[in-house]
Amino acid sequence: METGNAERSTHLPQEITEEILYRLPVKSLLRFKCVSPSWRSLISSKQFIKTHLQRSKKIESFADKRIISICKGRLKACSLSSLFTEPVTRASFFNFFPLNISRDIVIVDSCNGLICVLVDACRFFLLNPSTREFKELPDFFTGTTCPKNVGSIRAYGFGFDESSGDYKVYAVSYMILVIGSSIARVYSLKADSWGRNLFFKDVYMFGSAKFVSGKFHWITDIKRNSKWEGVCFDLKSETFGTVKQPSCMEGYYKPTLAVLEGCLCVFSDYAPIIRFDIWIWNEYGVEDSWSKYVAISYPSISCEPLLPKAYNLVTPLFVLPSGEVLFTYGLDFLIYNKKDNCARQQRTVDFDHRVRATEVYTESLVSLVPDD
Repeated sequence: METGNAERSTHLPQEITEEILYRLPVKSLLRFKCVSPSWRSLISSKQFIKTHLQRSKKIESFADKRIISICKGRLKACSLSSLFTEPVTRASFFNFFPLNISRDIVIVDSCNGLICVLVDACRFFLLNPSTREFKELPDFFTGTTCPKNVGSIRAYGFGFDESSGDYKVYAVSYMILVIGSSIARVYSLKADSWGRNLFFKDVYMFGSAKFVSGKFHWITDIKRNSKWEGVCFDLKSETFGTVKQPSCMEGYYKPTLAVLEGCLCVFSDYAPIIRFDIWIWNEYGVEDSWSKYVAISYPSISCEPLLPKAYNLVTPLFVLPSGEVLFTYGLDFLIYNKKDNCARQQRTVDFDHRVRATEVYTESLVSLVPDD
């Protein structure tokens, strides 16, 4: 019976078959590769993968989005839709990734369904959890004057260069006990290699960059008077620039970068630590286009500010079409409703109480094998 159905499907016009397949989730498409050689060829083609990804991004539904977190040194993921709609959400372990047991694993970022992780501060991996593929990048330190045993990678970013159709990783290594000595390189998936040293003056960058408008962004210098400066790295031109603190953002404690709805955001506690604000850059590059996206008071989410020991344990993750904001606060997932000025906590199972970094990614068919 199934064979007959497959045979009859071949009589459908090609454009109708493609239109149907474009609307299906990645999990279904992976199964349907087995229907026939022609379907396998179509679903695996570069153009189909690109079009399917573009359409997925435009759909307001979050059915194809998942959350990835680090729990006790292990990568786990859960459905974003279940977090919003179900009373309890379960997380699953990345059992296809053999190094998912490291005590030192960092989520660099996600882009078009691919996840970049850093293991033991020296080894980069790219993963596609949907297709269960992974790839270790070439050694960052090969060909440099910095031996691996005295260098430590402390700044990094992962994104897609639209101009070349290439996925790239930027990383900075600081030599231990050698002040002022550093190496910065860009990895290209197409070339499968690291490029020349690209470092920005004497600026100290740390942690994961936020990728917006083809550029990586870090906040690099926070002064005692709460003034801050940022640096950005353009993937296309491989050049650096700076991001100035907008005048509307004075009086904040330790601002942190995020990405919401494709826009660069800054979030921070506001003196005297009674609320945290999220500012969004509505039009990238236009300085006066910053606006306050949301201001959430700690009493409205039934929480006390987690100070003085830590700052910015509030991290915005995702915005629903309704305007509700999903964020983490300490160890919890909360959904904030701006209209009611209140938040509800979402219960998760298998995300233990040592959750660290958290990212939202879109499921895709993007391959780790570069195009010819």
